[in-house]
Amino acid sequence: MTRQGLNLCTDDDAPPADRSTYAAGPYAGDLADASPDASPPPPWLRGGSTWGDWYRRKAPQLRVSAAAYGILLCLMVCDLYFGREIPGAVALGMIPPAFAALLPPWATARLAGATMVAAGVLTLHHNDTGSGSRVIHLSVVAGLCVVGVWASATRVRHTVQLGKARSATLILQRTVLEPIPADLPGYEVSALYLPADVDTKVGGDMFAVVRSRHGMRVLMGDVRGKGVGAIATAATLMACFREAAHYEPSLPGLAARLEERIAQLDEERAGPADERFATAVLFAFDEPNHLRMLSCGHTPPVHLRAGRAVELELPISAPPLGTAGLYDDLEYAEYRVSYVPGDVLVVVTDGVTEARDQAGRFYPFGERLARWAHYGSQRLAHELITDVTIHTGGRLEDDAAVLVVRRSPVPEPFDDRDQVRKVA
Repeated sequence: MTRQGLNLCTDDDAPPADRSTYAAGPYAGDLADASPDASPPPPWLRGGSTWGDWYRRKAPQLRVSAAAYGILLCLMVCDLYFGREIPGAVALGMIPPAFAALLPPWATARLAGATMVAAGVLTLHHNDTGSGSRVIHLSVVAGLCVVGVWASATRVRHTVQLGKARSATLILQRTVLEPIPADLPGYEVSALYLPADVDTKVGGDMFAVVRSRHGMRVLMGDVRGKGVGAIATAATLMACFREAAHYEPSLPGLAARLEERIAQLDEERAGPADERFATAVLFAFDEPNHLRMLSCGHTPPVHLRAGRAVELELPISAPPLGTAGLYDDLEYAEYRVSYVPGDVLVVVTDGVTEARDQAGRFYPFGERLARWAHYGSQRLAHELITDVTIHTGGRLEDDAAVLVVRRSPVPEPFDDRDQVRKVA
């Protein structure tokens, strides 16, 4: 992935705003709301179920069950044919607890039943075993089987509770992250949010799209921390952005409004202040062949054009929102980026760029994006989230948010010189 060149310019160089070409796109991640012109979802997101699909879902459990019954059979055969020196009857009782972490309760109960039958056969097979010893052996095995079923049921119950908590997290996050406006002609806009798998706390990832009288405005940000404090700060910033976007034509003005609002939170709320600052990046889509952007310490977005991924790392990035008090003379600088029909802008949070695999390797963000440059916005967002999940082995350490803005292709000439220039 390369970094885009940057050149300075003044407001006199800016082309007039074009308010007639603004975007539309499906709601963030909701396939049911996709527009007819949107790209088709990946095959694994389509409906339909077959025996092959059932087997793929059940294959791990079937393999674990086969291993458990195989061990049960081996222990039983060893005890029958190699003498009583091998304490098979009691050893069998260790099988259900050992597999309780891998099997559901009903499968563990069936394994426990098979274990009791095998233990009974073994105790009856040894005629010289006294009745008292048989009762003790069977009681020990039965107790271990009960422990195994209880452990499996407890694990499943905790998993269900975790799933409910995560569902509540998603509902809360969807409530805060309002739908993308449906009337944005000239653009395809899609966004997805995926919570981390390490806990159930709500993250502070945020994005918002507003169609104002000044043009389309986009915000992507990440509030530090997790929990109620982080989501409250994110909700406050998004509400401020949605209101200010209708009155502030410039991005520095928008950033100043957000900084002022997050500073007010320190006066209005008690509690830890470390959850009241956030990284953010702002975009303005109000020029025919350019967009304007301003970064406050956020992960650089990526610009896709003709199969190339270009990281838009600005020469001057403002500090995160909420930290302006640490600087004597803070000025916000916005930059103009060449953005023509067919271009794609991909903005993410650090949950994507800092995702690691089991070997500790970071996710190859730019390399993967270049492969999907020709996809529609919805499909690209799904491909990216799915690929990140596969890269991490299904265990995201941090929340991940993706926002894709694709400029609808139109057959008109454009000048591709001076791709990024500073706006005074």
